[in-house]
Amino acid sequence: MVAPARSASPRSAPADFDELFRGRYRELYSLSHRLLGDAAEAEDVVQEVFWRLAGTTMLDRPDEEIAAWLRRVCINATYNRLRGQRRAARRLERAARLDPGGPAEDALTGVLRDERRHAVRRALAALPERQRACLLLRHSGYSYAEIAAALEIATGSVGTLLARAERTFRHNYQEHEDALS
Repeated sequence: MVAPARSASPRSAPADFDELFRGRYRELYSLSHRLLGDAAEAEDVVQEVFWRLAGTTMLDRPDEEIAAWLRRVCINATYNRLRGQRRAARRLERAARLDPGGPAEDALTGVLRDERRHAVRRALAALPERQRACLLLRHSGYSYAEIAAALEIATGSVGTLLARAERTFRHNYQEHEDALS
């Protein structure tokens, strides 16, 4: 028995990939940059996301599914990058403790703006992963339906998840502010 001939995809993969890249790059970059706070790192993450897209059959799916997949992969890749950064920072701290002649860091040299930015990132990092993603997606302008698709949850659950995330974020941020007072 001869296998039926596979019909050609109605989409042109290279053209679709270029179009998706141009249409989604800025959105994904913004999402990653909000978490990482580093432009070069965010660019690396987004390039990695598109590299992963090129190796999949996602281009054959509807645009909404592709967009949700890209956001989910971007969030996961960003979390992976953050975990890697934390591991590297812990390694450097351990090395600095072993080397007493290393440069001492003066806590007063940071500006207030940078301290607040770090406080926001710490408060975000303390959130459970799903709450953090929900909060970032919503404050990046995504609808509840888009957030639900990206997080693979029911649309009706987004509001509850978002309320919990905001409450926990405020609590975490306030704890940091109180510690500085």
